[in-house]
Amino acid sequence: MDQKLSPDRWVVLKLGAGNFHQGFSLVLQIGLGEGQPTVELPGVLPAAPDLPDLYRQWQAAYGQLRLSSRLEAQAHRATNVSWLGDCHDSARRLCDRINIWLSHGTFQPIYNKLLEQLSPTDTIRVVLQTEDPILRRLPWHQWDFFQRYPQAELALSAPVYEQVDAPATLSSKVRILAILGDATGLDLETDRALLENLPGVELQLLTGPDRATLNHALWDPRGWDILFFAGHSGGGIHNGDISIGDISTSDISSGHISINAQDQLTIAELKYGLSKAVQRGLAIALFNSCDGLGLAQDLADLHIPQILVMREPIPDRVAHEFLKGFLESFSHNTPLYLAVREARERLQGLEDEFPCATWLPILCQNLAQQPPTWQRLQGLPKTIPPQVVPRGPRPWVTWALGTTLTAATLGLRFLGGFQSLELGAYDRFLRWWPWFESPDPRIVVIKNTQDDIKQQGLDSTSAFSMTDQTLLALLEKLETFQPRVVGVDIYHEHAIDAQVPALPRRLENTPNLISLCKHPSDSAETGGVAPAPGVKFDNRLGFSDLLEDTDGRARRGLLTVRRPPVSPCGTDYSFATIVAGQYLNLVAPHDNLDDVFWQNDQNWFQLSTVKIPPLNARAGGYRLSRDSVGGYQKLLHYRHLPRLEDIAQTHRVSEVLQPGFDGSGLRDRIVLIGTTDLSFGGGDMAERDFWKTPYTTSERPEDMTAGVFIQAHIISQLISAVEDGRPLISTWNEWQESGWIMAWALVGGGLGWGLAGGRFWLMLLTAEAGLFLVSWGLLAGPALWVPYVPAVITLTGTAIIVSRYRSSDHRYR
Repeated sequence: MDQKLSPDRWVVLKLGAGNFHQGFSLVLQIGLGEGQPTVELPGVLPAAPDLPDLYRQWQAAYGQLRLSSRLEAQAHRATNVSWLGDCHDSARRLCDRINIWLSHGTFQPIYNKLLEQLSPTDTIRVVLQTEDPILRRLPWHQWDFFQRYPQAELALSAPVYEQVDAPATLSSKVRILAILGDATGLDLETDRALLENLPGVELQLLTGPDRATLNHALWDPRGWDILFFAGHSGGGIHNGDISIGDISTSDISSGHISINAQDQLTIAELKYGLSKAVQRGLAIALFNSCDGLGLAQDLADLHIPQILVMREPIPDRVAHEFLKGFLESFSHNTPLYLAVREARERLQGLEDEFPCATWLPILCQNLAQQPPTWQRLQGLPKTIPPQVVPRGPRPWVTWALGTTLTAATLGLRFLGGFQSLELGAYDRFLRWWPWFESPDPRIVVIKNTQDDIKQQGLDSTSAFSMTDQTLLALLEKLETFQPRVVGVDIYHEHAIDAQVPALPRRLENTPNLISLCKHPSDSAETGGVAPAPGVKFDNRLGFSDLLEDTDGRARRGLLTVRRPPVSPCGTDYSFATIVAGQYLNLVAPHDNLDDVFWQNDQNWFQLSTVKIPPLNARAGGYRLSRDSVGGYQKLLHYRHLPRLEDIAQTHRVSEVLQPGFDGSGLRDRIVLIGTTDLSFGGGDMAERDFWKTPYTTSERPEDMTAGVFIQAHIISQLISAVEDGRPLISTWNEWQESGWIMAWALVGGGLGWGLAGGRFWLMLLTAEAGLFLVSWGLLAGPALWVPYVPAVITLTGTAIIVSRYRSSDHRYR
């Protein structure tokens, strides 16, 4: 909502003939808004012959810092701590001298008139009109006057100026021509991002253009509101150029800009294009580059209304922070002068590292032109003409806009457009679990490590990772400790060693021993891994197959599957399912597993009293293909631990086989045996039993999790659901998820309709934070996975669309 603002006060200090040895004559003018001056008073600026020298000392100290800047492309050089102190000291001496100078009795009538005419609550434009190069470079904002008047800001003006009657640009948006020049040693991508994120602009970016391209853009018949340049530039007085005596205008060199790594241009070489841009409405030239007063002098000759430059070489980070602050303030319709002051003063937080950063930005004003507002650059009137009747926003339009966005979001989600984003958010929610869980005390993992494999005379090129002698010895040793279930998570496709005749009998006659095999994993249904040949396992054989999503992460597990006709793996049930069933005393030797796990309902898998609903193709953030939804799937609910390997107590094979090993901790436990050597299986990761999970944050093989620990998590998930009531991760049906997304769209539409300005953005951020916390809390607590990404898109999108429409359609309320 726009409203009529009280007019700005303006002050012009017109400095005439003189020098620092004799003083300067001046004329004070004070006016209101766009009117003529209401006060005019002649005066004198006293002599101060030491000021140029103090300025030279400060500039030399500032240059001594050797801050990497946008002046010229150069390597970064270290800054001595003592140089920082020198710069601060010379700055303090210069500021103190300026305030003593401006408190002199001969200047007091001017200062008293300012105090008489101005109020501290006024927004004040202070313009220093002079051609003296040192006066133009002094830090006038350090004058005590600007501390007394917090809404006053200084600009420079040339003694000669001319009004240009230019039409508004032919656009309802603020048209910006942005030139990103030579970026050697600079981060111009930040400048680019700040401009691209501006609302309500029509932006043309020229990155490292040649002269012809830049000239062609300046001649655009639609005109430009703002000309922006970032990159290396130069011009003006540099260190060593200043003498204690007087300095004339000729001592300032013309500015130049480096439009790319090879080409430098002066303003004169762009004169005709810039002049045409001014005639077509160019209002502001913003040069976020070094030492711009030389540029400003040349630009002022073209009568550009407002020019914003840097007095001295400016470090890259300071340039970014100033641009960010200025665009934020000015695009929210803060008056131009005040936006410059706010952005400049925000740089104070960087002055420990970059001394005098607040001194660098300076506005140069064509006194014949009024400073524009963001609103005026958009072609909007300042006040409502008497004959215009405000028209309120039309609710049906906002409803249609919000509905269109919501429908588009739901449609894109239906097609799988958000799957990768939703899975990424799901992984982060799991990793950001607010507390760690305890390991599962019912499970023990015996690791077949690289050292264990070497002790057996095997290596990474061997066909198997555990010899039959070692496996038999391990099983015999474990029997003495009386575990409730032993699960061997090691493939045994090869024939059993004839020198170990007791192993087949041990595998076949141990009722609590579960072995495994693997079904084919490709579409041709070939391959797979068979169990130990010649051994009859009955219902003690489970498949080890795990499911990978498109990003290679194991988020889903299989409980059962309809085995392929040619599979060498003769079971329909997973290894983890059978181990959990045996531990819960649900599976006895020779039981029909279908009768155990499908007791009362042939559609839902049941483990004891816990029914486990299947994961469908559109559960949560998934949009799975037909080939990806085979078998009875369930989301894996990993225990949240510092490492997934911490799921259980672990021992090494060689440790267990030691004569003195204490196996009391294995009694009545689930004991899993598996290989954890990352190098075993050759160079192909697909041949290794290692997996990425939602907790994997890198692509390094070392950060992947061994399959035996994944099996331990699945087993723990199943038995914890029965014995501990630990929830399984669930999702809503598709209608409920769509309702959830639409509900957040309504919240966003309500915010956009009912709020404006800072309150709108504050409440929108609050709503987004609320959505995040609710989505995270539902997964962390009752283990309910709700759609976060599409909900935040509809919340934010509808809020902004409705707010923008309401402000544009109800602009004059």
